Amino acid sequence: MTRRGVGAWVVVLVLGAGSARADVPALTEHDAIARALGRAPLADVVEGAVEVEQGRARAARARPNPELAYAREQTFGAAGTADTYLSISQSFDLAGRRGLRGDAIALRAEAARRDGDALRLAISADVRQRFYELLYRQARVMALARWVAHVDDALAIVARREQRGDAATYDRTRFERERAVTAARLATEQAEVARAATRLRAIVGDPEPRTVAGSLLPDGDPPDAAALRTASAARPDLVALDLQARAAARDRAAEERWWWPDLTLELGWKGVAIGAGGRSDGYIAGAAITVPLWDRAAGARQMADGEARAARGRRALLASEVDGQLEGARAEAVRLRQVATEFEARAGTTSRELLHMTTVGYEAGELGVIELLDAYRGATDDELLALDMDLAARRARIELDRLTGAKLP
Repeated sequence: MTRRGVGAWVVVLVLGAGSARADVPALTEHDAIARALGRAPLADVVEGAVEVEQGRARAARARPNPELAYAREQTFGAAGTADTYLSISQSFDLAGRRGLRGDAIALRAEAARRDGDALRLAISADVRQRFYELLYRQARVMALARWVAHVDDALAIVARREQRGDAATYDRTRFERERAVTAARLATEQAEVARAATRLRAIVGDPEPRTVAGSLLPDGDPPDAAALRTASAARPDLVALDLQARAAARDRAAEERWWWPDLTLELGWKGVAIGAGGRSDGYIAGAAITVPLWDRAAGARQMADGEARAARGRRALLASEVDGQLEGARAEAVRLRQVATEFEARAGTTSRELLHMTTVGYEAGELGVIELLDAYRGATDDELLALDMDLAARRARIELDRLTGAKLP
């Protein structure tokens, strides 16, 4: 069984407070991300922020309600009169400022949604880090468990040689000590598995212990630098900053129309009661406009300009940081995967041959216990080092995906 094959095994270990049930399917990377992103509290955070901005957009676009007015004027005496007025008036936004402000807030609603996508990407990267940490710990447990099994096999060989009088008691005692040390390392690593499993369950929100299954070493190299740079331009946090700048531009456009007057139209009925029972009825018609004598929107325009400038500046800084890190992150991901693959091909074959030769040589009495122990320990150390290299390659790929805004289910 190669190391990469071992990485795809499903291991049933003690996870958290209890053991994973055999009938519970193993958790894959895709499943873990989907479960974490599907949690109701996260949806509340993301959708709640979007709904706030959408509500503000609806409020900004809402037309003012008409105004219904009633008035009565009364004079007394023989020639007294009573004038009654009933009218309705409606204001109109001739400049279209209300629509522009609504558009600005709608853009902020879309920016809030993109910010939610950025949060989901950050959570996705965190889930992947925890997932592969657990997979790595499980693979280390399996490597140490195999080491214990090798020591048990060697003890059987020592026992046979001891019965024949070809081996000293020291050989058996040395292997028994090695087994105790390895068993202690195995127990320590199992505790690390439990901790890693608890951390994964905390972010995934899984109520019961699960095993994880997957390949620790990434499959294939990432796309070339040009493709990654194109993908990174669509990062949701960059898009959100673009939308915020556009929203501020809409606000400024609305405030630039400060000199447009608002129009109010009024229409109604007037009734006049004249002394001695006489009466006259008529209508009311009127129009009013505001007089834009002073520019009261200068402060609002300055706020909009400042918001747009800040958004553009933050976007430029973030884009520069991403672009500066992208090439190095890709080179690291490619190199670490290459090194891990080459080490597996070289060390795997060498370790198997060395184990076979030393086992046969010791059983034949041609090699001593130190050589046999060294071969077994070296094979295990090679496998543990290979797992370390696989994990480093995986972490480099996760960081590259984070930079490019990739890896959402």
